[in-house]
Amino acid sequence: MKRLAADPGRTAALGLALIFCSACTWASYAHWANFEYQSFDLAYYVQALWQLIHGRFEVSVVGVPLLGNHVEPIVLLVAPLFALIRHPMVLVLFQNTALAAMGPVAFSVARRMGLKPAPALLLAIALLVTPATGYVALHEFHPEALTAPCLLLMIHARLRNSLRAHWLWLIALLACKENMALLLAAYCAVHLVLERKRPLAELRGWYIWPLALSILWFWLCTKVITPALNSDTIDYLALYDRLGKSAGDIAIKSITEPHRIFGALGQSTRNGNLVWAMLFPFLGLSLLRPRWLLIGSPILLQHLLSWRSSEWTIYFHYAAPLIPLFWMALAQGVAGMERSRRVPAGIRSGIPFLVVAACVTAQIFLGPSGSIIASITEWPSGKHDRARKTAFISQIPPAASVVAPLPYLSHLAMREKLYSLHYILKGLKTLSRSAYEPPPPTDFVLIDYDDSATFDPEAGYYHPAMKTVDGRVFPSSDRLLNDFLRRVSWAANSSNALTLLRQGSASAEGLASNISAGPVEIGPRTTLSGIGKTNDTVGETGLEIEMNWSLLDERDFFPWMFLKLTPREPKRPAITIPRGLCAIEKTGGDHAEKWRVTFQPRIPPGDYSAEAIFVDYAKLLWAERSGPPNAQSPPNSVRVPLGEIKVLPTGSSRN
Repeated sequence: MKRLAADPGRTAALGLALIFCSACTWASYAHWANFEYQSFDLAYYVQALWQLIHGRFEVSVVGVPLLGNHVEPIVLLVAPLFALIRHPMVLVLFQNTALAAMGPVAFSVARRMGLKPAPALLLAIALLVTPATGYVALHEFHPEALTAPCLLLMIHARLRNSLRAHWLWLIALLACKENMALLLAAYCAVHLVLERKRPLAELRGWYIWPLALSILWFWLCTKVITPALNSDTIDYLALYDRLGKSAGDIAIKSITEPHRIFGALGQSTRNGNLVWAMLFPFLGLSLLRPRWLLIGSPILLQHLLSWRSSEWTIYFHYAAPLIPLFWMALAQGVAGMERSRRVPAGIRSGIPFLVVAACVTAQIFLGPSGSIIASITEWPSGKHDRARKTAFISQIPPAASVVAPLPYLSHLAMREKLYSLHYILKGLKTLSRSAYEPPPPTDFVLIDYDDSATFDPEAGYYHPAMKTVDGRVFPSSDRLLNDFLRRVSWAANSSNALTLLRQGSASAEGLASNISAGPVEIGPRTTLSGIGKTNDTVGETGLEIEMNWSLLDERDFFPWMFLKLTPREPKRPAITIPRGLCAIEKTGGDHAEKWRVTFQPRIPPGDYSAEAIFVDYAKLLWAERSGPPNAQSPPNSVRVPLGEIKVLPTGSSRN
């Protein structure tokens, strides 16, 4: 307590850390609970730890065991806590607590550099307020996020001259991800040059042995651990195939064909924000101490040379190891100006305030503050959608095997057999041109046709028939999904954009008597024999639409259906509700299916004209993605009128 009283800035830094951790963890929980996560990162580590607790090492969601995707043994530190509290958010809380701890550590680092409490506190605030830190905290869970606090703690140990702590945190840094060996090697090499006049015994303990360890660890990761556990399931070298066919080929072509490197760097710096979004909030002052940027260059180049555009931005976890390096360059630059007599006192005292102002400005225009605020203000309005989706996945027993879309994986990850729908739709392994071999039919298949992570054209998972660069033709996502489903029979439960397929006999119920249209040829070998709705006046429970299909064997056309509600009042916009793929689990023959449409609060009461719209959605998305308008003709749609619908006010009983 005396120490805190003697340095009140430390108390303020701790308070800031608590606010940061609370805000980011709440926003993370809201995104998770609202099924807004858009990758398999959290699900992978949740399933890996859950399997480990049960004495198993397989991780089905990605197809590689723990340490096979990346070599990240630091995640094992979370296992005891996860064994006690088995919830996905335990991992997120662990991550965000570690990131928040950078605030007090940064304050202490700045004080050891000679800064007074006020500027030290302001720079600590800047570290947590800069947009990149918030994005790392909000991007699900990834051990790479832990590189930021580990690296800062390692530097802090060096400033305290604590060799034991320095070794502790450098080992933790290496355990975060295999490429941290490159960063640590650069750190040791740079400081060996800068501190070359120190005694050899001192240099050995601080830099030479850590450099040797980093080289050994990188060799073990790339030559022993990853080949043993990955088996070419995920080929990260493919991220750089535009630079060369292998690591050696890339090294040679960087000399013989340097335009490849410069072209890749030009593209990533023009189209990404990883560099300038790290520099701008710190007013570019990081450039005053380029040694730290040189240390970070192996990681910076790794991301900028990749063809994967997400690595060029701060919106994911990739910036984590760069944050403390850019901040250290800033802090040393400010400390240097503080000691310089050539810099006017007014400028010296004002720079920390300007840095915080720049970080706040960047946070407003670029950072995740809007997402954090929205997670609070929009939480009540999402209650209906959360409850509906939660009720859907609650139908899946804990021991059942399941295929699910990306936003649902972390909710279902504490089970032995979980598979990602995006692999089946894409048909390829991660970062590979090798075909993905789908699993045997699972007990359940969950599809959310309103899931942008899977069905957004920019994601690239959902596609029509396509030809790869090596000339092979891959079937459309619809065909790939149908091939996976057709092996067994399924009973379908469809509500709005959600469909849950349960392995078993399909329902043989016939069509309702209130048929409004049919038969209609929807596409090649695909005929809608009849379609009808159960009622014309509906309340909150909605209505059911029933369809009969006549399908010829080996069809290649799989229609998407949308329900379009056009209000009778001309000034009100039309409302479109996606149903998704119709009869995707069937190949041929006659088939009956039901679709329940629930009228959410966003659909105001009134009179509507209803019609069903059928379209080849994969081709439609691809046409929208491929170039300017009119570059490709979008596929034709088939519209089937369904008559009039009257939506009653909320709380009214259905007539």
